[in-house]
Amino acid sequence: MYSLRNCLRTIFLACPIAAGAQQVAHVEVMPARASVVAGKATKFRVVAKDTSGKIVTGATVYWAAVPFDIASADSTGNVDTFRAGTGKVYAIVNGKPASAEIEVLERGPARIEVAAPGAASTVVGGILQLDATGFTEVNDRLEDVVVTWKSEQPTIAEVSPAGLVRGKAPGRATIVAQGGGVSGSVAVTVRANPVRSVVVTPVNEAVRTGDVVALKATLRDAQGRSVAAASAPVHWSVSGRGASVDQSGFFVANNAGSYPVTASIGDVSASAAVRVVPRSDRRQVTMVTHIALPKDLQTAEVWPIGDVLYLSTVAGKLYVFDIRNPSAPVLTDSLEVDARVMNDVSTTTDGKIGVITREGASTRKNGLVFFDASDPRHPKKISEFTETVTGGVHSAFIYERAVFATDDATGSLRIIDFSDVNKPRQIARWEVPRDIKRVEFMGESMPGGRMLHDVYVEDGLAYLAYWKDGLIVLDVGKGIKGGTLAAPKLVSQLTYNHAELYPPGFLAGTHAVYRDGSSKYLFLADEVLDGTFNLMSKEALVTRGMVHVIDVSDIEHPRKVAQYDPVEFGAHNLWVENDLLYIGAYDGGIRVMDVSGELRGDLREQGRVFGSLLTRSLQGYRPNQAMTWSAIPHKGYIYASDINSGLWVARVTGGVVP
Repeated sequence: MYSLRNCLRTIFLACPIAAGAQQVAHVEVMPARASVVAGKATKFRVVAKDTSGKIVTGATVYWAAVPFDIASADSTGNVDTFRAGTGKVYAIVNGKPASAEIEVLERGPARIEVAAPGAASTVVGGILQLDATGFTEVNDRLEDVVVTWKSEQPTIAEVSPAGLVRGKAPGRATIVAQGGGVSGSVAVTVRANPVRSVVVTPVNEAVRTGDVVALKATLRDAQGRSVAAASAPVHWSVSGRGASVDQSGFFVANNAGSYPVTASIGDVSASAAVRVVPRSDRRQVTMVTHIALPKDLQTAEVWPIGDVLYLSTVAGKLYVFDIRNPSAPVLTDSLEVDARVMNDVSTTTDGKIGVITREGASTRKNGLVFFDASDPRHPKKISEFTETVTGGVHSAFIYERAVFATDDATGSLRIIDFSDVNKPRQIARWEVPRDIKRVEFMGESMPGGRMLHDVYVEDGLAYLAYWKDGLIVLDVGKGIKGGTLAAPKLVSQLTYNHAELYPPGFLAGTHAVYRDGSSKYLFLADEVLDGTFNLMSKEALVTRGMVHVIDVSDIEHPRKVAQYDPVEFGAHNLWVENDLLYIGAYDGGIRVMDVSGELRGDLREQGRVFGSLLTRSLQGYRPNQAMTWSAIPHKGYIYASDINSGLWVARVTGGVVP
């Protein structure tokens, strides 16, 4: 969760009412509904009346716009907009609120990129599906941009209104996609078809739903000689609902059945049937124990290491548990710091030094707190770092002797060297090069339109979950772009449009990132909450959010290959170990998924989620609602923190039927 500053009810309660202020009975914000293109501003005004219907004058008006990542309002009712979405503009007059709706429309495309699967080539009589993606002037991705297709050499290659190219004669043709006043193009090569026969393998291989089969097409010419795929690209297709095959020949099915898959090269084709059986995974998640914390205390991050566990809170207290007996954790100590929210806690790999992030300190000096964990059951505060992150830190990641910290105040990455833990110092700052405006309200300040939410660092690469800006990859010592810890360099970025994925009025962005170093995949989780959520309220929180699977085998060109959409709940933090993905799934509790092998398509429909545990309690902060923050595997157990109900211990039990 980003911050208490998103809690509108808290804002209402914080608005002072002047002594002797005129009674306000009715407040109206005008216009009641407004539409504006992202990046533009619009003006709202307020009319307040007393019990007799007379207009109240001279009253102080407090303005706010939510969600904060799409718009902000200044003290005069002027609303600046950042990203597409639907939200509300509030005016509070002498404690009486009213609201209007604002629809922030997506910017039009500033450029269009046209892409082909693999090489942009085909043969005479062959087909090639092109995709057109629009990008706005601030690099927001537009998947649904409407384009008109045209071939500049139709005698060589023609193109359908849907972007399907068909080769007509050998040569090169430029295919143009035009829409929104801009255009993009790609050069398609058409060759004579040397193929006279094709064989698809493997044939009739039985696989489970969700298992990916790498199909191969063996091509031969009229003399029976092998033909390279580069000179005769194969077009793959599959018949039947619930199955797909990409243009590299990777097949996957969501449902059991028999699926004919066809490889075509012009007018030459061959088919093979892939037989799919149900995924029979008998593993499950079994509860071991539950430790409730003091009434009305909400928990945040959990960090098990060695034989201890650290549990942060939505307060100023860090709890320490001895977990030598996982079925009966023992509270051994606590560490208090000045904070309203202690979002994150982690330690060095040897467990000797820990770091806590904090927001909402009474002194308004937030940032990082370092602690000595050489006696892990009784940590002691060592030092603080507030110099450049006093506005608050949401997440931190320890890599070598540096902390990668997210800076609430600027939406930037700060790298803090703690080689001398008594005197930590900033050695680098990096941020998405995007113009931002400050959102000021009730003495709080935050960057509008730029948020950094999470960091994961491995093998000299930093992976950043950059909210609306998606995934950012930085070289911090890998050697790809010459980056170092003191001078990070951009490697790549992957964006997607959150406004197209989630309902209107939700605060939505790329929240968590986890790199599975044992495979080619990286996992992203979107955090999606109602735009007016109140973290301190006892009412149930509404969440959404999917997990995206990103292939980073080509680190300079990451691409999405699969996803898990919980549909009825959300996703928060992620962890991967031994081919299992552990999700702190908010109101979905703990979810555990098989992510072994190749991953493609819809992981939920494929049945890869085999276990869950609803971490809810009637005595919880929000009674009987699970709100799992993190679920982390450690020494054969799962340790989970639930915002509402405290610490949970579980484990994966059962076996797998092949």
